[in-house]
Amino acid sequence: MKKILIVLAILTSTIYAEESVEADQGLYAGAGLGIMATDDNGDAGLGLSLRAGVKLDKALKGFGLQVELNKSLVDPERGRNNNNDIDVMTLATYATFDIAIPDSKVTLRPKIGAILPNLNDDIDSRSLILSSGFGMTYKIEKNVRLYADYTVLGEKISNYAAGVEVSF
Repeated sequence: MKKILIVLAILTSTIYAEESVEADQGLYAGAGLGIMATDDNGDAGLGLSLRAGVKLDKALKGFGLQVELNKSLVDPERGRNNNNDIDVMTLATYATFDIAIPDSKVTLRPKIGAILPNLNDDIDSRSLILSSGFGMTYKIEKNVRLYADYTVLGEKISNYAAGVEVSF
């Protein structure tokens, strides 16, 4: 029940943030693939990363909010000897801060937020915890960007993802 309430709070904050968006600010959505690595030297997995965000430049230039869902497609493994796969599924909300590189199509994007690190009950932590990451985007068209980032998905998993974002 606690997880459901937290997810509803995240979705509600995203909806209210969307209502505050004006024409010069933007919504974006993206999808990508990531390598999910464990801290205990197990085999890495492959995951799907879905994200949606809003840029809130009127509040603070570069500031934004992002919701991200990560799901393992090929489960990472804990340890090398015990064949213990981890079914990873996380939901997070982040405060982001876009830092445009002058005279470049590159933008740096650090993020910090809260994550439900275990929607599938296979990771040790079951609580809402701090998550952070760092990434960059490369603008290939007016509304299309490639992204690459590193995110800590809870206490045991790191995600190295790359994909495409589309602005609306």
